[in-house]
Amino acid sequence: MTQLDKKINQLNNLIVINAATEKVYLDAFETTKDSELKHFFKTRAFQRSEFCRFLACEIRRLGGEPVLTDEAESQLKKGLPDLTKVLASKNIRAVFAEISALKKSCLVHYNLILQNFDFSQNMKQLLEYQKQAISTSINTLSLRENLRAIS
Repeated sequence: MTQLDKKINQLNNLIVINAATEKVYLDAFETTKDSELKHFFKTRAFQRSEFCRFLACEIRRLGGEPVLTDEAESQLKKGLPDLTKVLASKNIRAVFAEISALKKSCLVHYNLILQNFDFSQNMKQLLEYQKQAISTSINTLSLRENLRAIS
């Protein structure tokens, strides 16, 4: 497998991760009754959809084809939380903990790809932007959790 093929494969993995995460958020959006959480989940799902779109464009630019296989998705989803169970418990701390764990897992994938592959400056900026957006949402989530704990 050439370096280019490996790069395309890793970008496809990011598409799978983001698509699976988007699905988790959409499922949580459908399950929760809390309007603030609904907004949070809907916004994050849209963000992950956009990440997939940009990654697919880069894969095509590199001469590859974006692939979202059922096998790859099921492998990666094994590590993703089922927020519907946590939401059903109505334990907001548990919800925030699961979302935070999900985001941290995604950041690990981004860091590995950025450390192990050389990308064009534009692609590196895109991956850093996506990574930063995920990180920022973790901080926002932590702040919301702390504010809820105080009130």
